[in-house]
Amino acid sequence: MPGPPMTSPSTEPAGTTFLLPAGLPGPSGGTRYNEALVRALEALGHRVEVRAIPGSWPRPEARDLAAVRAALTGRSQVVIDGLIASAAPAEIQAAAAAGTRVYILFHLSLLAESRLPPEETERLRVRERQALQGAHTVICTSAWAAQDVVNRYGPLPTRVLLPGTEPASPAVGSTPLQLLLLASITPRKNHLAILRALSGLRDLPWRVSIVGPDTANPGYANKVREFAANAFEEDRVQVIGARTGDELESIWSATDLLLLVSRAETFGMVVTEALAHGIPAVVGAGTGSQEALALAGTVLPGTAVEPDDHHGLEAVLRRWLTDPRLRTAWREAAAVARDRLPTWNQTAHHMQRILAS
Repeated sequence: MPGPPMTSPSTEPAGTTFLLPAGLPGPSGGTRYNEALVRALEALGHRVEVRAIPGSWPRPEARDLAAVRAALTGRSQVVIDGLIASAAPAEIQAAAAAGTRVYILFHLSLLAESRLPPEETERLRVRERQALQGAHTVICTSAWAAQDVVNRYGPLPTRVLLPGTEPASPAVGSTPLQLLLLASITPRKNHLAILRALSGLRDLPWRVSIVGPDTANPGYANKVREFAANAFEEDRVQVIGARTGDELESIWSATDLLLLVSRAETFGMVVTEALAHGIPAVVGAGTGSQEALALAGTVLPGTAVEPDDHHGLEAVLRRWLTDPRLRTAWREAAAVARDRLPTWNQTAHHMQRILAS
C-alpha cells in the first residue's frame, strides 16, 4: 500500500472525530462505508477518534441529542453520519457557531427510504435541510447523491467521495445460473418487483438467493417471503437473511448475476463488490447504481432498467438467461472493470484533501 501523501503540518489536519450511529440493525452499505473509510484513514496515519452514538436514529430522544451535543463540544473537526445529522440540526448549528468544522457524511436522504405521511415527510425535510445548511461541507458518496441533495435543498457545499472496493477472487458461478439480491429487504430495494419479473421466467433454469437483513421493515419482508413461497417451487428462491465473512464470500463465488433494481440508490457499494468478483449487474435506472456500473468504462457489465417495470426486467433477464453471447459479453466487461475500481486507499487520500481544504 502506498505511504501517506507528503503534506505540510499547515495543511494536514491534526485529527478528526467521527460521530457514527451505534446499534443499527444488520449490515448496511452505509455502515460498511463508514467503517472502511475509518480503517483506510488510520492506515494512512490520519488520527481518527470514533464516537459511536447510540439512539433511535433518525427519530432521537432527548438523551440521544444530548449525547450528540456532548460529542460535538470542544472539537475542532467532526465528521457526522447523515443519519444522526439529519435529526440534529440545532446541535450542528450550535457547534458550527462555536467554531467546529462540521462535515456531514451524507449517504441518502431520509425522504428516499420510505413513503411517509405528509406531515412526517415535511418535518424530516425541514430538519434535514437545516442540518445540511449548517455544515461546513456535505460529503456525498457519488455524483448522483450530490446532485440529488442539491435538487432537494438547493445549493450546498458538496464534495463527492466515492467508496472504495476490496480486492476479491473472481466468482466461479453455478449451474443452473445463480442470481443474487444482496440488500436490506425494504420497499426501496424493490424485491417484490424483481420476484414478479422472475415469476414470468419459471420455464427457464435459474436460482436466486435473497441475502440481507429483514428487520428494517418486517411487514415488507413477510410479503417477500409469502410471494416467494406462493409463486415458485421449493428451493428456486432462497431467502436466507444477512450473511457476512466467509459465508458471504461463498455466496459471491457461486453468483452469476447481481440484481439491485432499487427505487433510489446513492451508489450501491454492492455493485462494485460484484464487479470486484467479476460479476455483472442489473441495476435501477435513474439511480446512483448506474454510476457504479459505469466505472467499468464504455462497455457496461450489465444494464439498467426502470425499477417498477417488472415486464421490462423480465425481458432483460430472459435475454440474459437464453443468450450465451450476452452472458459472456457482460462477464468479460465485469472482468475488465475489476482493474478500474477505486480502492479505499484512494478514497482515504481524497478524504484527507477534503478535510485539509
